[in-house]
Amino acid sequence: ADLDYHLTTLFPPVRPRGHLELRMIDAQPGDDGWIVPLAVTAALFDDPEAAEAAHRAVKPLTERTLDRPAPHNPLWSDAARLGLADPGLREAATACFTAALAALPRLGATPEVSDAVAGYLDRYVLRGRCPADDLLAGATDPRAHARKDIRS
Repeated sequence: ADLDYHLTTLFPPVRPRGHLELRMIDAQPGDDGWIVPLAVTAALFDDPEAAEAAHRAVKPLTERTLDRPAPHNPLWSDAARLGLADPGLREAATACFTAALAALPRLGATPEVSDAVAGYLDRYVLRGRCPADDLLAGATDPRAHARKDIRS
C-alpha cells in the first residue's frame, strides 16, 4: 500500500488535464523564473507559425524513437542525461525558442517578456546549458565556497 501511495506522487513535468499542467514552472530560479517557460509555451501553442516551426523541429526527434515509449526510448534518456548538451535536442530547442521569440510580438507580449526569452535563449539554449549549470559551476568554484564561508 505504501508503494502504491508513493507512485501516485510521481508526475511527469507536463501533464495534459484539459489544459497543460507545467509542473516545473514554480521550480524555476528567481522571482520571475516562470516567465520564460510560460511565454515560450504560450507562443508555441497560440501562434500558428510558431506551432508549425516547433512541429518541424521536434518531428525528426520523435520519429527516431517511435518504437519504444518513454521512459524507455533513447530520446527520453538523452533528454534526462544530457539535456541541451545533446546536439539534436539543442537544435530542436533553438528552433522552438527562436519561433517563440518571433511570435511573442504578434501575440502582444511586452518587451520585457521578449527580452527575458531572448536572454534565456542566448545564455542557455544556444550554449547547450540550463540554469542548473550555473548552480553546479558555483558549487565547484572554490571561490564560491570561500565566499559562502566568509558570509557564515
